Amino acid sequence: MEKQASFASELLRGQLTHNLSLRDAALCTELVMGSLRWQGKLDFIARRFTQGGWLKFDAEVRIALRLGIYQLLNLTRVPAHAAIGESVELVKRAGKTSAAGLVNAVLRKASALAHGSNFANLRPVGISDLEWKTIEWAYPDWLLARWAARLGIAQAALRAESSNQAPVVYVRGNQADSAEKILEDLIAANVNATPSAILKDCITILGGEVTATGLYHRGEIAIQDQASQLIPLLLDVRPGHRVLDLCAAPGNKTALLARYAGASGNSTQGRVIAGDLHHHRLRYSMVPAMASGGPNPAANIHRVVLDGTQPLPFGVVFDRILVDAPCSGTGTLRRNPEIKWRLQPEAIPQLAALQFNLLDRAAAALLPGGRIVYSTCSFEPEENRGVVEAFLASHSEFRLVRLREESPRLTPFMREASDPRVGNLLAADYLETSPEQNATDGFFAALLQRSGTEV
Repeated sequence: MEKQASFASELLRGQLTHNLSLRDAALCTELVMGSLRWQGKLDFIARRFTQGGWLKFDAEVRIALRLGIYQLLNLTRVPAHAAIGESVELVKRAGKTSAAGLVNAVLRKASALAHGSNFANLRPVGISDLEWKTIEWAYPDWLLARWAARLGIAQAALRAESSNQAPVVYVRGNQADSAEKILEDLIAANVNATPSAILKDCITILGGEVTATGLYHRGEIAIQDQASQLIPLLLDVRPGHRVLDLCAAPGNKTALLARYAGASGNSTQGRVIAGDLHHHRLRYSMVPAMASGGPNPAANIHRVVLDGTQPLPFGVVFDRILVDAPCSGTGTLRRNPEIKWRLQPEAIPQLAALQFNLLDRAAAALLPGGRIVYSTCSFEPEENRGVVEAFLASHSEFRLVRLREESPRLTPFMREASDPRVGNLLAADYLETSPEQNATDGFFAALLQRSGTEV
């Protein structure tokens, strides 16, 4: 992951952990994701104990030090001697034997931090409170400063802390089975689960390994964040609708759109076009998961490789369009913590320009009276309200459908509206979720309608 652009969460679901026991795979995931979440803090400690030599180290040495320090500070069940010894062996196995002594020495110094020494004593003289917070919370200074300027330091702290936690696991059914039935089956499979707080058809996993169950292997359930499940609902897709998912891969939202349009299972009532720029992403998205030969939820989804920033090859034909745009991903740091260290501030206005272009192209393919949902998994206003406001300013034939206008339609899909986690969502102009308020990923969505007779 240090040398390639892959997300750790994707690699950990692949061959890297394929032959590990569930316990070892869980520990591997904890080490990898934890060291990525706290990378800035871990690097700071390593730099302090290496007298400035950090940048000269090979990637294998840096990774070993991060893993070792993370275990010493965060995994009390791992004895210090074991964490140090394993890290030393790691650099030896990586062919960096000359660095073994350095790794041993640095980790022995770092182990004192886990045994009563105050981390605050490492604070450099003269740095501001916000600069120190970027180290304590392990965030790039520009990103935390951006959040603090917009939210205030207290709310920024809450967002940073929440985004550093492991994500909640949510599942939904792939077929028409009720959430109650799926919940019963999960509990019978020794998975600790409970109804979710916002969506009736969503289940929260409290413990246990969902991917080891027959339900998962038969394709009866899918893992999808609760906020992500909300996005397709906003479109109000109905049986028979022609739907375009412009940036479809990996396809979780597409599958729900197909169900609502009547294009899943053996029905051909609706039609869903799943577009994406990358052939390989479309090829491996929405892969039929029904190993036992049940109905394929992707059977009537038509995949098209396209560049959504260019004129679309369809004409004005769609009743509903989802533009789930590529974005900075700052709302998904719990799942993809490496985004913190890859993202640069100049990328945000560049992404906003791309997002506007995608929305503009999509609008040209929407029928009069049709609806578009524009969504991101970003917290950044330039990518969210900024894009929507610019679009509306240049497209007088569209209006913003405020989320509260849709509350009567959406309420039957939701848990108790009296719960502020539900009521506050439905009372807003836009859909905006966050880990600190909803225990979900950070999503933004705007519902836009083209003038004309509603379809």
